Amino acid sequence: MSGGARITSIAALREFRPALIKFVEEARAALIAAEADASRTIDWLSRDQAPFWKKEIRRRQDAIVQAKTNLFNKQRTASGDPRSAVEERKALELAQRRLEEAETRAANTQYWIRQLEKEHMAYKGAAQMLSSQLVALEDKALYDLDRMSAALEEYVAIQAPAMGEMGPSPEPAGFAKAAGESFADRDRFRDARPSPYAIYRQATPGPGRRRRAEALASLETLPRFDLSRVDRIRQSDVISELDPSETLDTSLWVRLSPGVLEQERIYLERAEPVDAEDSGWYVGPAGNDLHPEPERRELDRVRLSDVITLRPPLELVLRLARGMLVIVHGAGVESVTLPNDTLAFPREQAP
Repeated sequence: MSGGARITSIAALREFRPALIKFVEEARAALIAAEADASRTIDWLSRDQAPFWKKEIRRRQDAIVQAKTNLFNKQRTASGDPRSAVEERKALELAQRRLEEAETRAANTQYWIRQLEKEHMAYKGAAQMLSSQLVALEDKALYDLDRMSAALEEYVAIQAPAMGEMGPSPEPAGFAKAAGESFADRDRFRDARPSPYAIYRQATPGPGRRRRAEALASLETLPRFDLSRVDRIRQSDVISELDPSETLDTSLWVRLSPGVLEQERIYLERAEPVDAEDSGWYVGPAGNDLHPEPERRELDRVRLSDVITLRPPLELVLRLARGMLVIVHGAGVESVTLPNDTLAFPREQAP
């Protein structure tokens, strides 16, 4: 490369994060308020003003009939003096003007209802686009900020050793967190190859969308996946080597892509929890290729205990540390990716 990055303040990235979250929340609140104001105005015209002026037209038509009757009666009983019916004529003219006013108001109300409904539809289209952009901004921008901050902090923490101080090659960043310090034979992970499944991290929704997840109503119709006794023991042995030392609180929540529990092949990533009741686990569709699509729909959530009920052999998997990414087929583990995006399992060959 011809030049290097010019980083003046890593803290600025951290400080920008809450400002970005506040902007997204305020923009979303403004869209909701504008939508409410438009709907309220249309409802006021349609439900209040239109019926009012329709009723007013009938009332003023009746007033004209009454004014004409009064004028006729006055003329019939008059002694031939045209001035004797002046007041009745004025009353009739006033009633006619009031009817014209009501008809004009009624027509204007209908016109503006049509115009506002047309403008409201155009606004909703534009607002939907902006809302989608806010979701993407909240998901991708916050994710990128967190990763950039972490990467830069790791970078500036690196100290080049002196020539005489060079020892064995260091372990990959994040290895100790993922594998734990309890391995008796950690050398087998020193040459871990890059994981092709790390790309699934890009499909995991950001904190904002995971925070908005709604509890799934029923699990009764969802399929159950299990392993034979021998396969379950083999899988437990493999996962145990990854030091699943996390305490498993089965009352915590797991965030889900809608409908993912019906799919056979899925992936699980343990991200930073979004609240005190979040386990950090997200479950998304793995499909049959390495081109995952980011989830754009609103998410569901279930308890850890529900996931274990549907796929019992995953109980040990759900004890793995943050940053782990696991591909599961049925109830069987296909691969495990460490937080540093290297492949911990399978170790013999890349899939």
